[in-house]
Amino acid sequence: MTQPDIFDDDAPWAERLPELRLLLDAYSSVQRQERFTDTPDSPSKAMRSYLRMAIFYPGRAFRATAEILDTLKRGLDDPEVMSEMASMMPILAPDGRTREDCLRMMIPHLVAFTEAGERAVVGKPETSWEWRERLPNLSTLLGGYYHQDVSYEHPGPDGTLDEEAVLADYFATKSHDEAAATVFEINELLAMGSDEKFLDMATSKLGVEVVPPPGLSHEEWLSAIARDLQQRLDAVDYQPSPPPNPAYPAHDKRAWGGRPTQ
Repeated sequence: MTQPDIFDDDAPWAERLPELRLLLDAYSSVQRQERFTDTPDSPSKAMRSYLRMAIFYPGRAFRATAEILDTLKRGLDDPEVMSEMASMMPILAPDGRTREDCLRMMIPHLVAFTEAGERAVVGKPETSWEWRERLPNLSTLLGGYYHQDVSYEHPGPDGTLDEEAVLADYFATKSHDEAAATVFEINELLAMGSDEKFLDMATSKLGVEVVPPPGLSHEEWLSAIARDLQQRLDAVDYQPSPPPNPAYPAHDKRAWGGRPTQ
């Protein structure tokens, strides 16, 4: 799970502008020259990525709009605003624009998305941020367990990576609901395409730092991971938890079994 419950204002970690932080994270995932290129008629690459993920989170774009308007009303030089945004991705305005202009240009697309019923075309992710948000549990597995030092942590008898040991470690440290969600997300990724170049790119965006075992393509490797995890789930007679699924934040449609289709 990558997203906190942004609507839990009573949580100890609650902040004033949680959705603006996430929105700026989406912008930080594209090349600097592409970040704040929204126009009134055309959303930027970062905004398109954000809106494709917003369909999973009812009210997200509305809240982002409210936070931007509140921020602009108070002013970016307001001490409280400066304090709140100090830990966020900085807004580096392109030539000819101010930071305020960058925020204002986001509003038409957020409002149009909300007024259209929070619908967007669900395509393949375009940025590393969107890949991690779209497949959060798979990202946790690939980025957290298949790092560059994993072969030293789980060496096989022939000096190569012990894949079974990696998955046993993952299964022992994550909930069964998360493991089941990872299996689902692997299948979701493979449904997007099986081309080797595409899957190499996708797994890299999801944080993997190793290559598939010798003799296996990315598709074969991911399928083998899914089979291994499913066998482990079957062995413990896994039964899904009642909604909301703890593998996703409670304000995510996926926690309630909802998944927009492509």
